[in-house]
Amino acid sequence: MTLRSKRLLRFALLALLIFGGALGAFVTSVPIPRSLLQSAPGETLTLRDARGGALAEIANDSARSQHPRPLAQLGADLPRVTVALEDHRFDAHAGVDWRAVAGAALRNLRHLRAVSGASTITQQLAKDASGRPPRTFANKFREAAIAWKLERRWTKAQILERYLNTVNYGNRLLGAEAAARAYFDKSAANLDLAESIYLAGLPQAPGRFNPWRHPAAAEYKFQRSIRRLAGLDLISNDDLRALSTSPPKPGRFLPGRRAPHFVDALLARAKADGISLSGDRRTTIDPELQSVAEGLVARHLESLGRHDTTQAALVVIETETGAVRALVGSRNYLGPEGQNNGALRLRSAGSALKPFIYTTAIDRRVITAATILPDLPGGVRNLYADYDPQNYTGRYLGPVRARLALGNSLNVPAVHVLDRVGARQGFFELQRWGLHPARPYDDYGAGFILGNAEVRPLDLASAYAALARGGLAAERPRFMGGDGLPYLERIASAAACAIVTDILCDDSARRRTFGSDSPLDVPVRVAVKTGTSSGFRDGWCAGFTGRHTVVVWSGNFDGRPMGELLSVRSAAPLWRMMIDYLLAARHDPSVPNALATAPGLVSVKICPLTGLLPTAIGPEPPVTEYFLPGTEPTGDASKMFVADPQGGAPRLLLPPEYASWCRSVQNGINAIARSPDGLAITSPPDGANFSVDPNLSPTQQMIELATNAPNPAAVRWSANGQPLATDPVGRTFWKLARGEWELRAEDGPATATAHVAVE
Repeated sequence: MTLRSKRLLRFALLALLIFGGALGAFVTSVPIPRSLLQSAPGETLTLRDARGGALAEIANDSARSQHPRPLAQLGADLPRVTVALEDHRFDAHAGVDWRAVAGAALRNLRHLRAVSGASTITQQLAKDASGRPPRTFANKFREAAIAWKLERRWTKAQILERYLNTVNYGNRLLGAEAAARAYFDKSAANLDLAESIYLAGLPQAPGRFNPWRHPAAAEYKFQRSIRRLAGLDLISNDDLRALSTSPPKPGRFLPGRRAPHFVDALLARAKADGISLSGDRRTTIDPELQSVAEGLVARHLESLGRHDTTQAALVVIETETGAVRALVGSRNYLGPEGQNNGALRLRSAGSALKPFIYTTAIDRRVITAATILPDLPGGVRNLYADYDPQNYTGRYLGPVRARLALGNSLNVPAVHVLDRVGARQGFFELQRWGLHPARPYDDYGAGFILGNAEVRPLDLASAYAALARGGLAAERPRFMGGDGLPYLERIASAAACAIVTDILCDDSARRRTFGSDSPLDVPVRVAVKTGTSSGFRDGWCAGFTGRHTVVVWSGNFDGRPMGELLSVRSAAPLWRMMIDYLLAARHDPSVPNALATAPGLVSVKICPLTGLLPTAIGPEPPVTEYFLPGTEPTGDASKMFVADPQGGAPRLLLPPEYASWCRSVQNGINAIARSPDGLAITSPPDGANFSVDPNLSPTQQMIELATNAPNPAAVRWSANGQPLATDPVGRTFWKLARGEWELRAEDGPATATAHVAVE
């Protein structure tokens, strides 16, 4: 060997060593992608109902559907067919098939362009895990390095399993299980030979061979695949002919979404909580109850047949566990406005909030179920000068027991109860029940108790479930199964809750307002309360059986009024249909009578007109009422009645503020009022402020002037010294006019004044 030859040989060896070292350093420096180091690829979230049936499959950013399965569960044909079509020397190479690389290089040189890549299954796995970078020599070397390292870390079976669980079969279907479900409506384990061959050919060009968009191209690929398999002697000529003449027919089998409003609510809660859900997750939805609820909502709105009431929402909670068993947010999820979720929308709650304030007041011993409350026109002006609630019926019961005030949903007594609790404190108490109005107390004032506070039907259902549990409130309703019982916080005594629950079950306590044949008149003990917001924009009905709590909202998503449709017609019929189903089909028990078993409750016979101990001269027979210990009455009603000069039954004697009511036709108990100790103006209250509306005529902007005088016709009125006229029945109306005004009332020698301002 010449000196020159020796030098060339040494140079070549040195170059080879340098290249080998550089190649080794390059291979060492290339990391295996993090996704391949994870134990298994992520699985698409599948939400299931309480019985295991699929509710919805939730796509994510990376995949429409992906359901990894062990290799043994991917069928007998698909793995071997995939290897044959994609990498038939898979079991022999170490990550890179050099024979295939050489063949691909020759083909590419022959065509002067890249027509073949010769990537092995391991390289394809590396490419997918790297985000499928552009096809360059540098990236090819990187994929080869990853494949080489991966082959030394995993077995061939592990590599094939990961590939079959992550490869793209088109339409963002990652993995064989997802593709088998979407194209053939079966699991990968149940694919036949033809279906396995069909699927195995798709990953080569998932866009070009998309079965939904390009079915002809996908079938052409299938025909090429079976010829290739025949050439490899993996199928016989008879198989080839049979498969060629009857190729598989893929379909579009995407899972539907049942209980869609519930699914949307669950996903929104998970996002708000920062929780990432994946895999199979069981929810609390009862599939049969959900289906019934959806049908009842549609049927109820159709039966109303009103253009001014277009939507309704219904929530059913299992009381003991706090689990949401049915949730419907609109009449048709796929229809106009259907994806608005009425169960989660903040809407004015009407009188549906009253039971919680009554419970607080009884628990704090500021009232009892027998406390007499005033139900009078203008009956809260001495409490809130700028607030004058009215009863929807336009009728007033005068002196009314708290039981009847709550049962008949009377507004004036409710404000008196709130005043005894404290309006701001009462608002705070609502939040302890799990109700979270949209705005702070100062935006509502005392009017929140009559329903101008907006709450969500789902939260209202949870609050009524807390009342049904005897004052044990859950933080929020449960959506997911398997979470165990919720953490419960005692927010009211079981005894106070038992009293209020008994009132809500007492149909006789609400008949003055709702009649004896309303949807609220359930044959067994079931608690119920309605609510209608101002302007008839929202109708509510909430209550519970012995096992389930049901809340219904009705109205319009755009806030339009429902004509003058009260909740007893707009929401109560739907509530009653669900209650009837629970009682009959689910054998729900009635609400147990906890009065006799609640700790410390005292049973007392009382006079129904006064709430005191009965007296022999009382015109009505005694009734039984229950009291917290120490709150029961100790005096009798003997001083509350006076003899009737006409020889009739003794007459109830009321305080002077009842004088106008006693003279009205609404005095159905033949009561009389005591003479006042002094003349006083009762309307308007001293210091009141009024505003003139420029859009209304002066005759539409008048207030009625009133005193506590027993004979209003004898009272003379003046405004800033100018006499005011009294109509033939003794009423005096004053037209509002801007300025500072002194209103004076004179009844014989007695006088009274009130100063008001009009802006």
